[in-house]
Amino acid sequence: MGNRNSRGANADIPRRSVSKLTGDSVGMIGISHRFAVLNKLITRDLNNNTSTPTFTLYSKDNITEYLKNPYTYQQQLRNAVTYIYGASPHFRRLIQYFTGLSDLAYVVSPYKIDPKTVNPKSISRNYRKTLNALSSMNVRTQFPKILTVCLREDTFYGTMWVTNDSITIQQLPPDYCGISTIEGNVLNVTFDFSYFDGHSQYLEYYPSEFQTKYSAYQSDRRGMRWQELDCPTSFAIKCNDDILDYSLPPFAGILREVYDLEDYKQLKLTKTTLENYAMLVMTIGMNEDGEWQIDLDKAKEFWRNLDSVLPEEIGSVLTPMPINKISFEKSNTGDTDTIAEAERNLFSAAGVSSLLFNNDKASANALVLSIKADQAMTFGIVKSIEDAVNRFLQAQSYGKNFKVTFLDCSPFNRKELAESYLKACQYGIPMISYYAATQGLNQSELDCMSFLENDVLGLNEMFKPLQSSSTIGTSSSDNGDGATDEGGAPPKDTDELSESGEQNREDA
Repeated sequence: MGNRNSRGANADIPRRSVSKLTGDSVGMIGISHRFAVLNKLITRDLNNNTSTPTFTLYSKDNITEYLKNPYTYQQQLRNAVTYIYGASPHFRRLIQYFTGLSDLAYVVSPYKIDPKTVNPKSISRNYRKTLNALSSMNVRTQFPKILTVCLREDTFYGTMWVTNDSITIQQLPPDYCGISTIEGNVLNVTFDFSYFDGHSQYLEYYPSEFQTKYSAYQSDRRGMRWQELDCPTSFAIKCNDDILDYSLPPFAGILREVYDLEDYKQLKLTKTTLENYAMLVMTIGMNEDGEWQIDLDKAKEFWRNLDSVLPEEIGSVLTPMPINKISFEKSNTGDTDTIAEAERNLFSAAGVSSLLFNNDKASANALVLSIKADQAMTFGIVKSIEDAVNRFLQAQSYGKNFKVTFLDCSPFNRKELAESYLKACQYGIPMISYYAATQGLNQSELDCMSFLENDVLGLNEMFKPLQSSSTIGTSSSDNGDGATDEGGAPPKDTDELSESGEQNREDA
C-alpha cells in the first residue's frame, strides 16, 4: 500500500503522530486524550479476556515431518520452538546466548551533507532531535526482544506507536503476517485482517491504521484480506533474510536433539529408580532323595513373616530353585555419560561450541574464536534492525541527514573494540563517540554528562588524576612507601595466550 510517511516530510514526531491518529475512526477522540492512551499501551483487557494461549508438545516424528515441508508447516514449527523455548533450559539458554552477543551500542553520524556549506546550527538542532528519538525508542530494552524473536522464530513483525515522549514497538501476531515487498532495504509487513474476525476485542489496541484497513476489508473480504501496512512505522526483521517466502526457525534443526536429551534423562531416571529396588530370595533346600528339608507350610509362614516387615522398595520370593541375576548394565570400562554426550550433540548440532556451556575441557583460545564466529550471526540481524531504524529516522524532517550505526560490540569483545577506538582517537580520528558507545555511554548522554560533571558539579576540579607511569615516570626504585615498581611486561589477556601459556598460568 502507499507510504503516507514519505521521506523528507516536513513534520516532527508529534505532528506525524497526530496525522496518523486523527482518521475517521478516531476523529471523536481528542488529541491529548489519544496521546495519553498511547503513553500507556494496552495489550489486552484481563477482565474481558476471552482467549487463552494453547500449547502442544509435538513428538519427534512430528518435528521430522514438519522439517520435510517447512513452508506448509511453518506455523507448527513456530509453535514447537516457542514451546521448547519455555520447556527446555538448554534451548532457552542457547537463544539467550545469541541475543546477548550484541550490546546494541550505536552511534549517530551525519548523512549526505557537505560540511563546507551546511548550517551548523541547523545540524545541531536536528542532531539533538535525532538523539531524542533514539532515546525514546529505548533501544537496549526493546531491541533485545526483537533479537530473541528472530533467533527463536526467524521473523519479527512489528508496528510502532509514536508519541511525543516515546516510540513503542508492538509485535504483531506472526500467523497473520507475511512479507511481499522490500522498501529501503527493509522488509514490509503484509497483514491478514481476517485476524480481527475472531479477535475483534483487540482491534482498539492496534494503531488507527488497522481500524481503517479493517473497515476496507469488511467491504471487500476477498480482495482486501491481505493489506500492506504503512511504512516506515511497520517493518519485519528476519534472521534468514535470504528466504522470504516462509519463516524457518534458525534452530529448528536441533529440536530432535532436545528431545533426545530428555529421552536420555528419562532413561537414566528409570535406571536409577530400578537400582533402588532389591529382592530377597528364600530357597527351600532339598535332600538327596528329593524331599524338602523343611515343611512347606512352615516355610511359607517364615516367608510371610519376612515379607511383612520389608519396605516397599524390597520384594521377597519363596522358591525351591536358585535364582541368578541377569544384568544388562554396561561395564565400568569405557563407560560414558550419555546425558553429557547428548548435551554436547545438542550444541554441536546448533553450530556452537559446547565449551560455552559448562564444559570441563574449555580452551580459552578456542572459546574466544567460537564466540566471534557466533557473533556474526547475531550482528547480521542487528544490521537489519539498523536499516529499519534508519528508514524511520530519515523519513522525518529532522533525521534525513543522519544515520544510526550499530557497533559490532558485545560483552566478549568490548575491551578489544574499545582499545581500537581509543587508539584511533589518539591519532586524531574522530571516534570519541564510538569509544563512549562501547563503554555504555550514548551520544545523548556524552555531552550532558560532561556538562553535569564539569560545569555543574565541578568534579574535574574536585578530583585529581591518579598517579601513573605517565605522570611520575617509570622506576624500579622505592616509591617512598615501601612499594617498588617491578619490571617486566604487563600480563597478557586470556585470548592472547597460547595453549602452553594457558597451562603455565594455570600451574602458577
